[in-house]
Amino acid sequence: MNGDSHAPMDTESNENKKSRMEYVETVPSKVVHIRNMPNDASEQEIALLGIPFGLLENMVLSKKAGQALIEMQSLESAIHMVSYYREYQVTLRGRNLVMQFSKHQHLELHSENTNIGDAIKNANCIVQQDLCGANCGIPNTVLRVLVDNIMGQQINHTILHKIFYRYGKILRIITYLKNNQYHGLIEFENHIHAFVAMLHLNGQNIYTGCCSLRVEFSKNRGPLEVRHENDKCRDYINNPLTEEELINLRRYTSGSMTSGTSGGGAPHGGNPTGMVQHFQGAVVPGMTPQGLHLPVGMIAPPSTSNAGINDLTAQLAALAQQSGLALTPAAVAATASFMAMTAQNNAVGAQSVPSTPNLAALLAAIQGGTVQNPMMSHLTGGNPGPLGSHALSQHGTAPGARPPPNNNGGTVLIVSNLHEERVYPDALFTLFGVYGDVTRVKIMFNKKDTALVQFADPQQALTALQFLSGQRLWGKTMKIAVSRHNVVQLPREDSDNGLTKDYSTSLLHRFRKPNSKNYMNIYPPSHVLHLSNIPPTISEEDIRLLFAAKGFEVTGFRFMQKDKKMALVQLDSIDTAIQALIELHNTQLTENSHLRISFSKSAV
Repeated sequence: MNGDSHAPMDTESNENKKSRMEYVETVPSKVVHIRNMPNDASEQEIALLGIPFGLLENMVLSKKAGQALIEMQSLESAIHMVSYYREYQVTLRGRNLVMQFSKHQHLELHSENTNIGDAIKNANCIVQQDLCGANCGIPNTVLRVLVDNIMGQQINHTILHKIFYRYGKILRIITYLKNNQYHGLIEFENHIHAFVAMLHLNGQNIYTGCCSLRVEFSKNRGPLEVRHENDKCRDYINNPLTEEELINLRRYTSGSMTSGTSGGGAPHGGNPTGMVQHFQGAVVPGMTPQGLHLPVGMIAPPSTSNAGINDLTAQLAALAQQSGLALTPAAVAATASFMAMTAQNNAVGAQSVPSTPNLAALLAAIQGGTVQNPMMSHLTGGNPGPLGSHALSQHGTAPGARPPPNNNGGTVLIVSNLHEERVYPDALFTLFGVYGDVTRVKIMFNKKDTALVQFADPQQALTALQFLSGQRLWGKTMKIAVSRHNVVQLPREDSDNGLTKDYSTSLLHRFRKPNSKNYMNIYPPSHVLHLSNIPPTISEEDIRLLFAAKGFEVTGFRFMQKDKKMALVQLDSIDTAIQALIELHNTQLTENSHLRISFSKSAV
């Protein structure tokens, strides 16, 4: 059989099955079903998911369907794997992987794809080294971290906790300086958490171009002893995080790690998602999986050469010195990477490295600008006066293009003060989907005027928050904030009451294509709607009747083109327009045409 297809094993490629099958509780099985994979997921990446839990027996990939089946050699390994990844969401190139037990207890077929065999062999080679000592009776839960090339940056227990906590519960952290090098000891609740963190963070950079991590299991197997807490050590059991610290941690969660193998990443939290992230230092030579659950967003632009980044860094450092601006080396490297990345986001054919005059303009903006975007505040090494609006217009995202992710928000929004008798998941999916790809919606069972909305990335969530917070829907003013939750959990099948839905595989996502024109047409809610994909057989009267059938009176109408494929429809209020968009977007007009609706910036 082919490694890219697996019809006999029934990987649930049917769209209707996908919507019903997320986290369906089945009998525990040695076979783990993985879904919502990117189509370019490699065999090595998928095999790596099973390494911390035990030996792999077999694997089948259906890349076209974005699904895989992994058979572990023991049932216990599979149970631990599913349990862990349900608690700690794993993301591969911006897509949240969904894992559950397969209905198959054993994989009868073996793929003819040699890459699968190699991936299983390499993965099992790592497992057999028993790096965490699980087979010796006393598993090691303590990681030893060495931080190289710090370039003047501060390293303390807070920084390490922010980086490592997303892989498991941390009990204690101790940092110290030895032979002029920063060391850290991080104790996790169990060895699996530590193992996953080691696999994913070894070789990563804390900041772009500096503070690279070397992560291994420590000879000190714990428990660590913290006698006097300070900025170098903390016992998180005796002194748990405060509410304020938890809020700051959630703001940080969207990502801050860069690849140690990249020639220069984007600034701390400022790169678009979806690019490949490499990680080095894998235990077995040749095992270099890409992008597994790495913090979103810190990747070098794929076509920007190391030499180009280095030249740009040197120019920027020289200009900063000439202008008397105090930039740390790390801030210079981060700024250079950001400028190269944003230059690539401009029109095709634009230079990939900004010119010297633009560098000077950026420095002028750094010196005199005011903060317009929180993600840029690190560029001056924490000093006042970060990047202002002028610099963003020169070097930031082109007008209408998708901006870099903002790390001050998560991917989940909490929406309150909804009309509890009228709200339903599809309504929120459609409305919030105007500003980003909504992957899950959950209406609270005990508080039905409140819902959680999860997006594909933090920037989309931020955009929706900015445009929709304070808008009226069904006569009530929506209140929106970033949620403390990192992911919207799906219910058990037997407890599903229709209040939670998964849309991760929906074909109605507006931003599935990286260069979609929808990025150029994101506007705040308006009483004027933009209609598109109108077939030539549909008249103005047909559209007016369509709106009237749902109870909406059209107060103004105009076709925008001679071929009448697009039109503007005016309603009596923004609230009414929002309701009309919810009700009528994707309405089937003819056999092959579905109506597309968004908010308009124009008047009728």
